[in-house]
Amino acid sequence: MSEAEDPPSPKGIPLLGNGLSFSKDPVGAMESWADHGDLVHLHFMGESMYLVTHPELIKQILVEKQHKFTIGPEQQDTFEGVEDNAMTTATGERWKRLRRAAHPAFTRESITNYGDRMAAVTARFVDEWDDGEEVALHPEMHRLTVQILAETLLNEDIRGQEDVVIDAADAFIARTNFRRPGQLLPDWIPTPTERRFRRAIQRLDTFVDDLIAERQAAETDVSEDVCAMLLGAYKDGELSLAEVRHNLVAFLMAGHESPSGALTRVWYLLDDHPDVYESLCEEYNRVVTGDRPTIEEYTDLEYTQHVVAETLRLYPPTTGINRQATGPVMLDGYELPAGAQFLIPQWVPHRDERFWEDPETFDPDRWAANVDRPEYAYFPFSGGPRGCIGNDFARQELTLALATMVGRVDLDVTTDGPLTFIPSIQLRPATKITAVVRQSTQ
Repeated sequence: MSEAEDPPSPKGIPLLGNGLSFSKDPVGAMESWADHGDLVHLHFMGESMYLVTHPELIKQILVEKQHKFTIGPEQQDTFEGVEDNAMTTATGERWKRLRRAAHPAFTRESITNYGDRMAAVTARFVDEWDDGEEVALHPEMHRLTVQILAETLLNEDIRGQEDVVIDAADAFIARTNFRRPGQLLPDWIPTPTERRFRRAIQRLDTFVDDLIAERQAAETDVSEDVCAMLLGAYKDGELSLAEVRHNLVAFLMAGHESPSGALTRVWYLLDDHPDVYESLCEEYNRVVTGDRPTIEEYTDLEYTQHVVAETLRLYPPTTGINRQATGPVMLDGYELPAGAQFLIPQWVPHRDERFWEDPETFDPDRWAANVDRPEYAYFPFSGGPRGCIGNDFARQELTLALATMVGRVDLDVTTDGPLTFIPSIQLRPATKITAVVRQSTQ
């Protein structure tokens, strides 16, 4: 037991505590707070939370003592009205049942079967760009990842309908913006942000309902995508129709947001590191034998995988993971009470100089070395039993999509300032990033 009764607590301001600095700059605030220790006690308006940034403590919460924690109320409140019946917000036996129903779509074998289609969709997408055309990079990556997701996990070509998903994601980001006006008001108050969110989610719900109805009306469904598997579980009485719908909504929302952000940031980084881009091109020419990479060539795209891993290290998808103690728990020598909430950010341990040499430097070669570091110094898609079910899917998608793009186009990237992020649940770029398309000379 620590001699102190409570972990160190960074100074805040009256009433708002640490909340103001977090709303202004979440990642900067978390980096500053972590200087006080690996476990610090934060105070926000009306509540408190513990920031956990050491890999060993993170592993205790997510893995070793995971039975003593559950998802926090912040996560449930965030997804209220969107994924109430999805595994995102479920706990206990219900979460296990939902995870079990979706798992067959995310086995290594299933994900491998999606590989060639991931590359084919990417090739088709970038081939629609004109030489010399200027594109808004992040919106375009949204469109691409929605198309990949729909054609792999749903077996649907939704070209021309991507905005149904993208608008819902945009409205969700706006709703979870830590600085939005009216953030502290109850959700039932019809603020403009809340009205926009409800409209966008209703459109997405209707879109998914129509998709489900079309599948149910089909005489046979021999596909092995996630929609077919969830509907199979519904027919077997394992899932309700609401659970099918909300899990499909969850896959569409989260399944395109993180990869689109990663692809945007990787091209931002490549523009500043032409040597890395040249190495990617060299690997493409050496490994890829056709007009785009195949799943058989995926393993040999080793450097491309390192670029993806390094991008996810520097710029993880989310602000952090939320957990709540179900009973009193000992952590880092402190006895913490039942109901204690924990914020576990990837950003801080991903850039901690105790575990990474030159942590602020973009260096894909660091992944070629066998370095002994704590497991949870790197966890872009969370970890433990509740780790992201689409972890392997996203890594494969990012590798094959990036390689396909490198083989077909070169992007001359321009930003309107330093890379900053919307202060929200997702680390979505606030900086405008554009790119001029040049047909590849590969």
